Amino acid sequence: MTKRTRSADLGNGTYLNPIMFGHYSDPSVLRDGEDYYMMTGESMLYHSQDLVNWEPMYTLYPQTSKYDVHHPWAPDISKHGDTYYYYAFANTEKHLLFVMTTKDIKNGPWTDPIIMGSAGFTEDGDELIDPALVFDLAGKPHLMMSKNCMYPLTDDGLALAGDFVQVADDPPIPDEFDVEGVYTEGPKFCYHGGYYYMMVAAGGTMGPATAHGTYAYRAKDIHGPWELSPYNPISHTASYKETWWSKGHASFIDTPDGEWYIMQHGPLKDYLEQGRMLLLEPIEWTDDGWFRIPEWAKTDEPLPMPKNGKKVTHGYALKADVHNKKLDLAWEMQQNIVPNERFRFTEDGIYMKAEGEDLNTSEPLLYSVGFPAYEAIAEFEIGEGVGAGLTAFTVPHACCGIALKDGFIRIFDQDKPLLSKRFNLREWNSNKIFFKIRYVDHVVSHWYSADGENWTKLNICAYVGVYCPQSGFNVNGKTWLRPGIFAYGGEGEALVKSFEVREIEVKD
Repeated sequence: MTKRTRSADLGNGTYLNPIMFGHYSDPSVLRDGEDYYMMTGESMLYHSQDLVNWEPMYTLYPQTSKYDVHHPWAPDISKHGDTYYYYAFANTEKHLLFVMTTKDIKNGPWTDPIIMGSAGFTEDGDELIDPALVFDLAGKPHLMMSKNCMYPLTDDGLALAGDFVQVADDPPIPDEFDVEGVYTEGPKFCYHGGYYYMMVAAGGTMGPATAHGTYAYRAKDIHGPWELSPYNPISHTASYKETWWSKGHASFIDTPDGEWYIMQHGPLKDYLEQGRMLLLEPIEWTDDGWFRIPEWAKTDEPLPMPKNGKKVTHGYALKADVHNKKLDLAWEMQQNIVPNERFRFTEDGIYMKAEGEDLNTSEPLLYSVGFPAYEAIAEFEIGEGVGAGLTAFTVPHACCGIALKDGFIRIFDQDKPLLSKRFNLREWNSNKIFFKIRYVDHVVSHWYSADGENWTKLNICAYVGVYCPQSGFNVNGKTWLRPGIFAYGGEGEALVKSFEVREIEVKD
């Protein structure tokens, strides 16, 4: 059986958060019969039949990149009639809103992005982000944005039909909460018992561990008046000592059996370099018509699986198929969801064309796998004058790795100049080599081998806990520490003949 990335399913009728380990922020979840579909801020569509196991289906990046709306923020997927809608905000310079539609969400195709115009600003200069489609009682579509500002749409939902109106105030945040700011964003809706219910995120996503939170409103009409939930905040991290920090940005989900959940994100305590992970929590409807997370439901303890769900193949294979000309969706570039012409998948393996002068100026190919501790192993055959190796990478100024070039093995760690000195290099008299990086307790250690069995540690380790503070979460929409391969220097290529990630069991 092929080993795959971590599943939250414990196999005994319960699951343990996170649902996806790694950076999968701003979830939008749609139920369509017995199927669930999800998008996060990465243009990748996922499918599930039990809310816990999720399979990647395809990415919309090839289409969004043509229109300069790649790496969207906080997307919204919804269905009306026989049409599926995907709304998002992208391109922070042009502040663009766009929409795509399809009749077949499992297979596509989707229309190319329809640019709806600038997302706009409030009178106070707040940029409107995070669109969410909602229909009023007359069946007219509207687009709710951050700051509880709502645009009317044309009947087909593909264009703005007027200026926005702010329909509700920001939720009050108690003084005892240490937050980054109010920053009301990420609206999501459901209709239940004669009311529209709206959840918003507030408190800021890049501040203290206690910043982000989920707050709820309800109204008989989407135009208001909106009343605040007496159970606010619906979800909130009360202390940095908790397992999950800065919980927020929730999406409603109901099941065919009448159960209700919210899916939101939150960083794992002390593991900021691993990004904002997906958290699934049950909610219950109260006698006064509101909803809340039950007192018995703890985010960091096992929770009952949704009833009568079916498993799909979860996540990504730990051993990459480097010979498959059809790109495995686990591979990404830091700037692009799919590789460009620099990477060729052949029967021999992945050929990488060199770029840049070192790791920091190269563009690595990264593998979307997440564990609290793991090792990545790859076999290389390196062309003359080219350097290549393994990396643990967030962004170009926060990465480390080991590489072979011109007969010498060297270490990279951010841009430390001493690591290029002769006394930190190791001679190697072959263009063939195995590399291994081990990520344990926020430290990456670097290893090399001639046969992939007998390893030598080049004892220059990198502390990566400082690589990805919360301020890095929104850089290009995809910032978390992932293993990957890179090639630099010269005009030639390096061949990657195998690539595998192995989980490391770490005792508390």
